[in-house]
Amino acid sequence: MQGFKIGDRVVILQRFAHLYPGNAGVVTGVHLDPFRTMFNEYKIEFADGVTGNVFEFQIRKPNDYEKRGQ
Repeated sequence: MQGFKIGDRVVILQRFAHLYPGNAGVVTGVHLDPFRTMFNEYKIEFADGVTGNVFEFQIRKPNDYEKRGQ
């Protein structure tokens, strides 16, 4: 089961944020791992247009405060 779908806004967890060009973005692609959902892979587009691939355990949904700020 996937936790995110194309078009979802996501936030990179702080401990992984330094690996990416931004700390939040939008899911533009999904590659599901049929055995371990924590390794579902998501293509994220950041605000500057750069994309990166992240695993499900590296991201979360934004809270209400973060949604208002974006």
